[in-house]
Amino acid sequence: MIVGDIINLNITDFDSEGMGIGHYDMKPVFVDNALIGENVRCRITRVTKNLAFAENIEILEESNNREHSICPYYKLCGGCNIMHMKYEYQLKLKTELVKRTIHKIAGFDPVVNSCVGNPNPYEYRNKIIVPFGKRNGEIISGFYEAKSHNIVESNSCMIEPLISRDIIEYTKELIKKYNISVYDEENHTGIMRNMMIRVTSFNKIMVVLVVLKEIKELRMLAEDIAERFNDVVSIYLNINDKKTNVVLQDDYRLIYGEKYLVESINGLLFNVHPNSFLQINHKQCENLYQKAINYANIKESDVVIDAYCGIGSISLNIAKYAKFVYGIEVVKEAVVNALNNMKLNNITNADFLCGKCEDIIEGLVKNKKIDVIVFDPPRKGCDEKFLNTVIKSGIKKIVYISCKTSTFARDIKILCDSGYKVLEVTPFDLFSHSIHTECCGVLVKE
Repeated sequence: MIVGDIINLNITDFDSEGMGIGHYDMKPVFVDNALIGENVRCRITRVTKNLAFAENIEILEESNNREHSICPYYKLCGGCNIMHMKYEYQLKLKTELVKRTIHKIAGFDPVVNSCVGNPNPYEYRNKIIVPFGKRNGEIISGFYEAKSHNIVESNSCMIEPLISRDIIEYTKELIKKYNISVYDEENHTGIMRNMMIRVTSFNKIMVVLVVLKEIKELRMLAEDIAERFNDVVSIYLNINDKKTNVVLQDDYRLIYGEKYLVESINGLLFNVHPNSFLQINHKQCENLYQKAINYANIKESDVVIDAYCGIGSISLNIAKYAKFVYGIEVVKEAVVNALNNMKLNNITNADFLCGKCEDIIEGLVKNKKIDVIVFDPPRKGCDEKFLNTVIKSGIKKIVYISCKTSTFARDIKILCDSGYKVLEVTPFDLFSHSIHTECCGVLVKE
């Protein structure tokens, strides 16, 4: 078997990225866009000593779980990678992947509930970032092709809010009107790089224009956007003069409207800055946080830590039930935001501490009796020093929210090797049509 060979394969399994797996000459072959039970004709694209990869070029026998009503850009765009599966099958796949990952990494099999489905698996994203570019003299926008920086020009997206497409298309007209140059990544020239759009559950909109530098025409462009779209209440510039793939930098400049968007999460209000972290799926965010609160089963006498707390969206919801909540967050602006959100909701039984979780928690557990701790770390998971402090403290209950199952599995193994037990894990589909899954698990000290 060599690159370029065309072979027929029966697909019998899938991997952690949702690729189908078949076997040829005793070697596993990973095939894109292929489902268990299908027979496919595929072209070998890469061969290593122990495995191979292939491109699916024809489906000879089709699975009943295949979905045909899909996005016209699906095969090019890197945003979604399992849209060829019917939605119910996506949920089954995600549930199975969580089980497999925990078994493989942690070495045990806790109760894993069925993945909680997205009430609307389309138009669910409340934040998008699109790049601008030029092709054949015309301004284009869209999404990046999978594993590249080639822009796939598109005029629709099935998972973004509908209003965003109108704003993007109108902005392209304004870029022409004001003769604003478009960024050229290769030469590091041009002004307009990207646009971020955030839409709240109240249908209020924040726009962030990512630009190489500020020029006067951008303020005129912003005024035109606000005049056309009444629900746009805030427009920022983000100055990115670096030759980098990182879209958003630290220099935000408000050029129109309100400093914050206001969002509601399970009945509480939150001021949201352009750099604030919010789950990109609002309804599923509410469901996820409510599950975490249910798992915590907080009593009026409980003192709780919310580690990696961001702007306080979980902490302040917990405060409705607890005696006191301490939020810990390393980003100073997020802590200021969280303190403001506490005042916004007239909550007095919480405080927010700025610093690394692994450093701040040491002082807290020495001086306070902590009954419950909630983790919601970034994709890299929890710092080992932080986990060791939790273990030494003997906190009786842990609720762990994770956006990456492999680091979740790694961390719960450390905890379970030191006297904790996983009672239950519930996956949530926040990122429909992509392989990513959010998990919420509860552990108790044995």
